[in-house]
Amino acid sequence: MKQSRTVYAPSGVSSFFEICDRTPDGDPLQDPLRAGARGGGFIIGKGTTTVAHSSTDLKQDEVLINGKVSHQARTSLEVIQLIRQQFEIPPVKILHTILPPIGQGFGTSGGGALATSIAIGDAFDLRFSLSKAAEFAHIAEINNHTGLGTVISLASGTGAIGLVTEPGSYGVGRTDAILADSDDFTLVCAAFNPIVKSSVLSNERSRLKINEFGKSTLLKILEDPTPERLLAESRVFSEKSGLASTELLKLSEKGVKSGAVGATPNMIGNAVHCLVEKRRYTKFMEEFSKLVSREFLFESELTQSGPKITSEPT
Repeated sequence: MKQSRTVYAPSGVSSFFEICDRTPDGDPLQDPLRAGARGGGFIIGKGTTTVAHSSTDLKQDEVLINGKVSHQARTSLEVIQLIRQQFEIPPVKILHTILPPIGQGFGTSGGGALATSIAIGDAFDLRFSLSKAAEFAHIAEINNHTGLGTVISLASGTGAIGLVTEPGSYGVGRTDAILADSDDFTLVCAAFNPIVKSSVLSNERSRLKINEFGKSTLLKILEDPTPERLLAESRVFSEKSGLASTELLKLSEKGVKSGAVGATPNMIGNAVHCLVEKRRYTKFMEEFSKLVSREFLFESELTQSGPKITSEPT
């Protein structure tokens, strides 16, 4: 039996983005490694841990999420197929433990795909680099419309409050970071029912509005790169792009009134994230939990960590 060590990948909360998968003439980019997104958001410590293993009695690829077989984990499954096109590997079982809410704009598809790629490489001693592992994950996300710029954000480890300034896979695109002490903050999120992200990313009308306001949002943040500006401009983006419901926009405003540095809807998900100074955390939670039941609240520390192999095989 072949088995990987445990692989950790952080999660990422997107605050705004611009879709970048076409040439200036409007033709689809032929190289998926150059397709992606510009945007920004937060890298959080509560992420995904993954183990890959294979045995002679395994007849087909399989993905388990939090102990249950998932037939919807198409991005992780495609990572296996992409690796198999270049390396001779038998059927693989992937075991994901995912801490954030799934399908809510926490980058769990990208985190799972990246961890899957690294774990398979480790299990079969394929000896590819982080850049190569990220390529498989990035292409799988692009092909399945589950994300655009998530993988480069999670792989880079360049900052807890991050920006993707040029699109593409890790090693192709470009990332930047807002210089703030991430240890000062907690990200508190209200997450409700998940939505289907692919339907938004493939809608032409949505795409035009997203790109119009996504581009200007990045430029405004780069003029004054602070957490407050990131969240304020992202809140405007979420409204003008039409991606956030009235309820989520109002909840974002109430998050700020409750004491958050800033708050904005997740991109893309039926959720809101609030950046809270730790010194104001207790007071914030007293106020915010009056608005949102605790069962819908999720929180995490920020992290500057990229993916890593964390243990020997179990």
